Amino acid sequence: MSHLLFEILEYPPKKELLYIGLCYCQLSRIYNLDEIPISEIKNCLGKYLIDFDSYPWRDYLLELEFFYMREGENTFVKGAGLVVYTPSEEATVSIDPRYGFLKNSFCQKVYRYWYISQKWDRFRKPNDGWEVIENAVRLFNEGLYEEASLYLDDYLPYIKSSRELITYRVIKKLSTLAFLLDREKREEALEEIKSLKEFLKEFNKELSDLPFDFGKLSKELKKLGKSLKGGKKVYLPPIRLERKRKRSLWRRFLNFFRDLPIFR
Repeated sequence: MSHLLFEILEYPPKKELLYIGLCYCQLSRIYNLDEIPISEIKNCLGKYLIDFDSYPWRDYLLELEFFYMREGENTFVKGAGLVVYTPSEEATVSIDPRYGFLKNSFCQKVYRYWYISQKWDRFRKPNDGWEVIENAVRLFNEGLYEEASLYLDDYLPYIKSSRELITYRVIKKLSTLAFLLDREKREEALEEIKSLKEFLKEFNKELSDLPFDFGKLSKELKKLGKSLKGGKKVYLPPIRLERKRKRSLWRRFLNFFRDLPIFR
């Protein structure tokens, strides 16, 4: 579903697709049911001021991939069959049993994607490598680590300069590490910490010139590794822009004269 989020952010009208997912997840939680009557879905969509008859729900169920519909006891409609299907009032909507174990994860993503689509109104398709990096950092800072990593992969051809490539690599590694920590995959996370520390050591000078606060990252990773080995639940902090300390007026005055040809 991660690629769906990118489409929604880059083309806001696409967020209409999330309504049917929202309704299913809300009703499933309220009634504690996996199968939700289509009549209930209609009523829920109406609360979002959506007319079911003009809403392309078939296309959206297809795009969400996990869904099927049941008509009667033994008639199941999914995949391409949804395109020409006209449901009766007794029809129900459900997640395909093959993916039932993903329902909680799916609903969490639907809620999160909905929140992000409402919060970010200026997320656009990138024009260059640096905009790719900035967008990935925004995803990372919202806790969307897997999405940040996939976003970097999707737009890798936009990364051109060596500066962009180094930044891409460190944020990619941070996203992978944060995802592993979130899933509590400790051994894999420790290996990623080791790899990231080696990378930071190799490109220390180049990283110091970047506008992100990577300066203390090596020390933070060392502490993180110790906590992880101790069995603690740990998280990575957000990636912040580094605020450069402003030079005093007197220092800028001296530097101005120092740069004049007569003083060289």
